[in-house]
Amino acid sequence: MDNFYYDDIDKTQIKVELLDSEAKRWAESFINPKRPKEAWVRNQRLTSAQLRRFHREVKELEARVKDPNAEFATIRPIIKMLKSKVAYACPSNGVERKVPEEFRKYIEDMVDNVVDAKDFLAFALCFEAVVGYFYGQGGR
Repeated sequence: MDNFYYDDIDKTQIKVELLDSEAKRWAESFINPKRPKEAWVRNQRLTSAQLRRFHREVKELEARVKDPNAEFATIRPIIKMLKSKVAYACPSNGVERKVPEEFRKYIEDMVDNVVDAKDFLAFALCFEAVVGYFYGQGGR
């Protein structure tokens, strides 16, 4: 089975492109989202406030995952809830959209590929790289 986050089966070597070229590409897509086909649909840029909100939540979950007394099985459902939270911030009607569709897809894809604690920690590291590129490329 191919692993989304790692180059090796033992999950010790995170894929470098997730922290480099892919992270940069994702950040750029949040700053300059594609315009929706429908004129009435809003696909605004990701604001730093929204990015911080989701990043803070991931960092809080990361602390829970790293807790030696925690069981990942009890935290995983809360990680999966990130998808519902981003769906709320990016409704399909587009009028009340607070985050771009690209960000919704990013969070959903990343969360869908979290199978265990190592995957989540890789996701958290990747998200940190995205945040760095977001601010480095002029995200506000």
